[in-house]
Amino acid sequence: MKKKYSKTLRDWSLTTISAVLASTMLVACGGGGSDSPEQNQQQDEEQFKTNFTLSVSDAPVDNASEVVVFFDQVELVGNGDTVDIDVTDNAGDPRRVDLLTLQGEQFANIITDEEIPAGQYSQVRVSITDESYIVMQEGTFPISVPSGELKLDGFEALQGADEAYTIEFDLRKSLVDPKGQNGVFLKPRGVRLVKNDDVGVIEGSVNAAVLDDGACAEKVAPRAGNAVYLYEQAGLTAADLSDDADNAQQGQVLPFTVATVTDNSDTDALTFNVGFVPAGDYTLAFSCEAYLDEPESNEDIRFQVIQDVTVQAQQTETVVLN
Repeated sequence: MKKKYSKTLRDWSLTTISAVLASTMLVACGGGGSDSPEQNQQQDEEQFKTNFTLSVSDAPVDNASEVVVFFDQVELVGNGDTVDIDVTDNAGDPRRVDLLTLQGEQFANIITDEEIPAGQYSQVRVSITDESYIVMQEGTFPISVPSGELKLDGFEALQGADEAYTIEFDLRKSLVDPKGQNGVFLKPRGVRLVKNDDVGVIEGSVNAAVLDDGACAEKVAPRAGNAVYLYEQAGLTAADLSDDADNAQQGQVLPFTVATVTDNSDTDALTFNVGFVPAGDYTLAFSCEAYLDEPESNEDIRFQVIQDVTVQAQQTETVVLN
């Protein structure tokens, strides 16, 4: 019995050693299911990619019924090669977007889940064609963009992330109608790039009683031509607020964005919506003289209601201005 036990143990040991040696040889030779060099390279490249989505939205302007912009290309300028993304439609034509249909928190994608290299991008350049136009009471006019493209701030594309950004057009600040020229300029000063994860929404209404006194009651149409101005600081007073888009008087603060107040005839409510606002503390100011506000000059308009508001990322803040 003793010899038989020793033989069985010896046979098991030899079998085990042979299996271990075979396994070691497979690993050394690249067998056993390990990835090929090509597969490893593909996996490494995928690890350094990210999905990029780009949308457009709008803060409206009073004196236009259509603001149609045609997009054909977006360039992402980084430390390496520039990433060129074709945004034309299936027929190869520039992408047509009427910005006035995308007010408040509404948006339209011009790029959806485009795979791009991860890394830092210093600038986003959006090409806009000369087919763009605006429709106003006076007629239809072409929209011109300096150098044919908007140059916006850059962003960081994190490895393996889904990066979603929105181009917010503040048409009150960016559309300029120069006297003596047949056309309207779309300037980048009223256009900003925001990361969707970092912004919130202000949804508000204005108490109609505000329109019963002073400059509001003197208007031919008190419920028209009103707007809410948003400033990037809380606790501001009327003396601190400028209506100008570019140059404030000494000690005054420029508006971050301006939202038109809508007269809802069905509900008799005066409402406004400010979308894509970065998280932070702000001052809201209502004016019934907004119809007098020109983008390149300071009209020193009066504000009837001033109120603080705090915006949280991915949240909607509801405000009533009394």
